[in-house]
Parts: sequence; structure tokens; C-alpha cells
Amino acid sequence: MALPLGACGSRSDPAPTNTITVAGETRFTGSVAMFLPNDVFTVSQDVPLNSWHDFADATTDSLEDRGFEADHVRTYADADLERQSHRVQDYVVDALDGSTDSAGADPDAQSMTLVVAPAAPMTDTVKRYGDYATQSLAQGADAEKNTTDAPLDESLSRMSRALGLAKKAGMHVVVLATPLPGFTPDAFVSLCSAREIGRLQARQLVSKLQLDSVSRYNPKYIEILLPYTEDSDHLELDAAFAREAFSGVWEVIGPYFRSGVVLSPSMKTTASTTAQDWRDVTIEAADTDGIEEEFRQRLGQPANGEGHVRIDGVIAMNDYVANGVVKGLNALKYTGSAADINPSITIGDIVGNIAGRQDLQKSRVPDPKRAPSPGTPEEVRQKNQKAQNRWPIVTGFGAYISAMPNIVNGKQWATGLVDRFANATNLARMCMAFAQGDSLDSLDFVSMQDLYGQNVPTMSLPLLSVSAGNMKTELIDPGYITLAEAGL
Repeated sequence: MALPLGACGSRSDPAPTNTITVAGETRFTGSVAMFLPNDVFTVSQDVPLNSWHDFADATTDSLEDRGFEADHVRTYADADLERQSHRVQDYVVDALDGSTDSAGADPDAQSMTLVVAPAAPMTDTVKRYGDYATQSLAQGADAEKNTTDAPLDESLSRMSRALGLAKKAGMHVVVLATPLPGFTPDAFVSLCSAREIGRLQARQLVSKLQLDSVSRYNPKYIEILLPYTEDSDHLELDAAFAREAFSGVWEVIGPYFRSGVVLSPSMKTTASTTAQDWRDVTIEAADTDGIEEEFRQRLGQPANGEGHVRIDGVIAMNDYVANGVVKGLNALKYTGSAADINPSITIGDIVGNIAGRQDLQKSRVPDPKRAPSPGTPEEVRQKNQKAQNRWPIVTGFGAYISAMPNIVNGKQWATGLVDRFANATNLARMCMAFAQGDSLDSLDFVSMQDLYGQNVPTMSLPLLSVSAGNMKTELIDPGYITLAEAGL
């Protein structure tokens, strides 16, 4: 049974006025009802940091901080879109309760805001990126294969009709994360799209490897591991997400492949690769052992781990895949850490910075424009060995607690996550504007963007990029994780 996460009230309560003053403080008596999916994972360290329950708590706190009464903020969680669509429908019908006028408007409804994050089917592949990942619910031409999911279509239709009725009656509707086909909300909040995840990790690699100063005479070697499951129950959703994620990666990293300054050890990506070739870099990511084996094969490494193939960077897409990559690099006896690469930072420096004892102040050590000139056979062998067995930059996403030790010790260079607190704060500001009858135009974080052919006020905050150097300021100080969870 789906149960409310927060206080639950009936719309039969006396209709409030817009504001009241309590002990000299102005309180909004408008209401906010949040309809969110259930959390995908149970409590574990090997999962993405953010969850819907956390988002509900953060948003509720922000709403109350801005003057909303606690019993006028309600949160409901449902396991799937069918149950959620019925709940939204029942809520809207009960809220209106025959009080609309001949035009279908309800004067009391204008102080109500519905916040809906569609409980889209969450596949095993997509859930590794976190609860807030945007999915495509569009059918037909936009899907990977033209199939009809009747229960899903019925739920989408029911949800759209209910929310359309709510808007007609004067309620405001904010859609979170995943847009609803055929429905235009009063505002849309994009928390975490596949394309943004791809761009983030590619930019992390470009910056850390200083690709803008690399020459094709001494190129960098990068692999992209894109998790994708062919036998998914929702193949079209998985395919759409993987395709968008690779598009984001290739938008940033593709020009470096085309110019010849970046190569792939496996040759799965080349100068002629396009965004449509996303399937070339997909891997099965059911478990870390399988990821490790696939990564070995990408490098062409023998089972005994003898010899090394040069690898400077790995875009692993999420922290689960990154963990399998780290295991593979350890098994293959790669040495050092990402802290040794541009700039040179020791593990002691990183730990000291995270603990708040010192800043990272190290000079950059750029690679030469050309590969080292040949010397004696022994000198060449030593130079090649040093370059080939050096630990690469590994990026992921999700800010798994289990990934924190790898980030602290430099084995995984970077992760990413949604700035939950900033999004919750700004969502509360949007709800406050609606409750006051104000426009969203004055909110600097809102811009007009296209949503299924309609211009809709949209909030899309940058994802947080986290490495050892800024873990303290981005994760520990705000309260996302503790020092103990960081392995300190």
C-alpha cells in the first residue's frame, strides 16, 4: 500500500485565506501537494546518494522556512505511474468537490500547487544514475522501437486529464524530472537528464587531462563505457536514456577524437564516430565482475594481467560502473592515482584538504607536445612502461557512499550528483510565487524552454561535480555526507 510520507489532510478543511500573521510572522495558508515516486533503492552505501524521500524532506523544510504551514504541505509516494495517476486524480476531484463555477474555476484552488514527479518505469540500468534521472515517456517516433505499452498509456492519459482539470480550476502544476507527453504544466523542473550526465563527465575529463593543450603527436587514450541492457523490460526507455547520455558525452569529447588528440585503445570510438553510434560503446553492467571483464577486453589485456595498455581516461557513466573499472585497474596492476595527473597532488594533500587543514596549491605539470624521443632500448622500455601503467582518470555519477573511499584515494577522480538542497530551495520559491499570485519572471533561475512544442517556465540547475579537491565544500559541509562516510 502506498502511504503518505508526510502529513495528510482533507480538502474539506475550512478554505484558508492567502496569508495570516502569527506572532508577527506572515504565514502562507496556500497548500502544496507533492506526488513523488517511491525510492528505487533500499538503504545501502552502494547506491546513488539522492533519493525522493530526501527531496521531499528538503522541499518541505524550504516551504516551511518560507512561511507555508506544516499541515498545508503534503507528500505522497507511489510505486508506479498507474497508482500515482489514480492518486492524483482522486486528490484533484476531492479538492474541487463540486466547488467550481460555470467556467470550471475554483477561487480556493488558486492557492494550491501540485508538484508531480511522474513515477516512470525505472529500469535496472537507469536507476544506477539515481532517482531524479529524466526519462522519455513519449511513444511512437521518439521511442527506440515503435511499441505500445497500453497500461503506461492509460496511466499517462489519466494523469494528464487530472492535471488538466486542476489547471482549469485554477491550481498550479509543477512537473519534476520527467515531462508528461501532451500536458503543459505551469512550470517544469529538470533535475538530471542523461545528456547532462554525459556532458558533465566529458567536461571533467577534458579539464583534468587538459585536452586543449594536447597534441596529436602525443595523444591521450580514453574509453567510454555506456551501460545498457538488451533484455530490459522497457527496452525503449533504456535505449533512449543511453542514446541521450552518449550524445552528451560525444558533444564534448567528439571534437578531440576528430582532431586526433584523443584515441580509444579499443578503437570502439574513432574520428568518424557520431552520436548515432552509441551502441558501439555499450556494456552489460549487471555486476562489477562483468564490468571488470568487459574493461579487460576493451584494453586487450591477458587474463594474467601481464603488460599494460596506455589508458588516460575512462568515462564510466555512473559510480557502479566506475567501481568495476577500479577493480579491473587494480587487477591489471596499474599504479599511482588520478591525483598524480595535472596538477600533481599527493593523497596526503587531498586528505588534509577534505579534513579542512589545508588548500590544494600545486603547480600543473603539462605533458610534452610530442611523445618522448627514442633513446637506448632500455630507456624506451622504461618510458613506455611508465606511461602505460599509469593510473587513468575515472569518472562516474551518483555520489555513492561506497565510492567515497575511491575518490579520497584518487582511484576514481570524479563523481556527480543533483544539488538537492538548491533545487528544493528554488522549488519552494516557485510555490511561494504561485501562492502569492506572482509571475515566475522575477526568478533568475527560471527560463522559458521548449517542452513538447510549448514554451514553459523551466528550472534546470547545474549538476554538482565532485572530486577529492572539493568534496569537503560540496558534500561534507552542506550535509550530504559525513566525514565518516567519506572514509575519514
